[in-house]
Amino acid sequence: MEPTLELAARVVVIACALSLLTFGLAILAIERMSRRSTPVERETGPLALVNYVGIIGFVVVSLASAVTMIGTIPAPAGPPHVAVVVVGIAPLAVAGFLSVWGYRSLGREFASDAEVRTDTVLITQGAFGLVRHPMYLAILLLWAGSAIALLSPLMALCWLVLVPAFVARSRAEERLLTRHFGSAYDAYAAHVPMLVPGWPMNR
Repeated sequence: MEPTLELAARVVVIACALSLLTFGLAILAIERMSRRSTPVERETGPLALVNYVGIIGFVVVSLASAVTMIGTIPAPAGPPHVAVVVVGIAPLAVAGFLSVWGYRSLGREFASDAEVRTDTVLITQGAFGLVRHPMYLAILLLWAGSAIALLSPLMALCWLVLVPAFVARSRAEERLLTRHFGSAYDAYAAHVPMLVPGWPMNR
């Protein structure tokens, strides 16, 4: 890969990792300081950790890959590889947009854990009108985009493992929401796909 192109890919991935770390810590701090009612139900099994693994794992693995280029493969210089890096950077930009949009769409309903409270409101607008789990989609896009931009088989392998894990986490969260909202959630899920916009197979 051309030195300038490689540097650009590294800088973008590092910026994404540090932004996600800062964003995540800020959100956790806001959650801890906010006054909320006690959850009436919360997902406590292994799937409750999937989003944390996805986020923390991305920060650690992407920074290690971008700084040291460990787990990446060398690529010959040339126009095709410029396109590859651009293709990788595009999902990173979409992921950043989705994260902010999803957080703003949820507002006071945002929670790091899969939980419902007596005053929980079902959000179906904004980013949640595009997919039911925009924040999870954003994390997966970060992994995919970085794997492509850095030409990292390690990050691609992690992405392949995380996809079914996030689908399982989404299903568990939706069972919880269905128990709380009943037919209202079923109607929402019937019209908005789970993780891939416009793809009916992930209803």
